[in-house]
Amino acid sequence: KQFLFGLNEYVTQQEAIDIALDTEPKLKQTYETYLALHDALMVKKHPAELANLLATYEPNGTAMDMTIATLRRNKVAVLAAVTSPYSNGPIEGVNRLIKSLKRSCFGFKNQLNFFKRIYQITA
Repeated sequence: KQFLFGLNEYVTQQEAIDIALDTEPKLKQTYETYLALHDALMVKKHPAELANLLATYEPNGTAMDMTIATLRRNKVAVLAAVTSPYSNGPIEGVNRLIKSLKRSCFGFKNQLNFFKRIYQITA
């Protein structure tokens, strides 16, 4: 348990979330929508559940409205990403390593040395 100054008591993180959700109904609805989206996208990877969530969501004047609108606009791509086992994450990680190498080294004597260093950091 941690002491929260706004509440002036010792509470766990879950108790603090429960207190916040009980006092704000919009926050509770947004949080539940977030959890459902997270489960559909990351945990269960059920495209039918995600499609149902996007179809049944009703706007409530929060930032989640824009998120759902974006997911609806890109529904085909989002559903394809959920069903596909492939990800571009590893390639993006290698690109980040190469860019940070370029920033930190300020040039190499020749291109072969640069390629050797890339092979060293990505192997």
